[in-house]
Amino acid sequence: MIKVAIPITGYNEFKSLKKVVLSGKFVSGENVEIFEKNYAKFIGTKYAVAVNSGTAALHASLASLGLKKGDEIIVPAISFVSSATAILHQGCIPIFCDVNLENYCMCPISLEKSITKKTKAIIPVHFAGSSCEMNKITKIAKKYKLKIIEDCAQAHGTKYFGKKVGTFGEISCFSFYATKHMTTGEGGILCTDDKKIHDFCKSFRNHGMKDRDTHFQLGYNYRMSELNAAIGRVQLKKLNKINKQRVKNSLYILRNLKKEKNKNKWFEIQEPIKQIYHTYFWCPIRILSKKITIDQVKTKLKKKGIEIRSRYKFPLYRQQVFQSYVSKTNQNYKNLKLINAEKLSGKIFGLPNHYKLKKKDLDHIIKTVGNLFEK
Repeated sequence: MIKVAIPITGYNEFKSLKKVVLSGKFVSGENVEIFEKNYAKFIGTKYAVAVNSGTAALHASLASLGLKKGDEIIVPAISFVSSATAILHQGCIPIFCDVNLENYCMCPISLEKSITKKTKAIIPVHFAGSSCEMNKITKIAKKYKLKIIEDCAQAHGTKYFGKKVGTFGEISCFSFYATKHMTTGEGGILCTDDKKIHDFCKSFRNHGMKDRDTHFQLGYNYRMSELNAAIGRVQLKKLNKINKQRVKNSLYILRNLKKEKNKNKWFEIQEPIKQIYHTYFWCPIRILSKKITIDQVKTKLKKKGIEIRSRYKFPLYRQQVFQSYVSKTNQNYKNLKLINAEKLSGKIFGLPNHYKLKKKDLDHIIKTVGNLFEK
């Protein structure tokens, strides 16, 4: 089976973990501090705060901006659920906007139409390694005096007009889940140039502590362990190399599938966008045929020894967790219908593109997908 994602780990991660285990210090040590400094340098921000998940990073970010109950936060309707549930954790209201069809990222036109007097912040999600149109989004944010929290969970190292995503807003959030570009096993990190945000989040992740005996604000146990940070330090050194191979593999697959598409009209590839350095968390494919379902594709490819990513069967506003909040948020999610989000739901999937794939694997993927529904 050609796996859709494999963590690129080895002896150096083991050696780093062994050192932590033998030290007996598992929390609040030098590995977390060094990892934070190194990751901030990689992204290009002054500060970073390591936490135990990308979701924790989003929650801490929202809290650090002083967002409160009833405030509206705009988020795209196509994303992993935590991009929006983090808003609920803070007592705020998720407002869903549409995405574009070019790279499935937040649509600036839909974003601006979604703004009300209650809107306080925007969460652009850099989907599957691509980038949102941050020049337009930052202009909109400035016009309406809104804060930006970039969700970069799937975009480690992605660039927009040569500038890394994660440096456009007040805060950016990254995930180190096992399938991401790099991993700490589980974990996340938030990056910022604002020292007040940095200091708030360091306390917020540690039960609201000021020091060992003083808790001056509400906080949570969102700390990253020394074990996770030790893995992260090694992984970060590999990240550029990993990304280069992911990009190379993805472009090889997409270029060749483009030729196959001329013979077979059931799918569409995501064309490269000149101003974006796409790091391809997914190698994205869209199903065009109304008769073909994502489950059919998954089953057929599994029989051919190929695993795929497929998660976005519904726009977020149709997920039960948000439907149950209709009365609490005064949002009519049940009747919401965003054109592009509806078109993409249940119709996008990701092909394997990871570092360990060989040319024969890539060729097998291309041939199989190209002929999957051949008559």
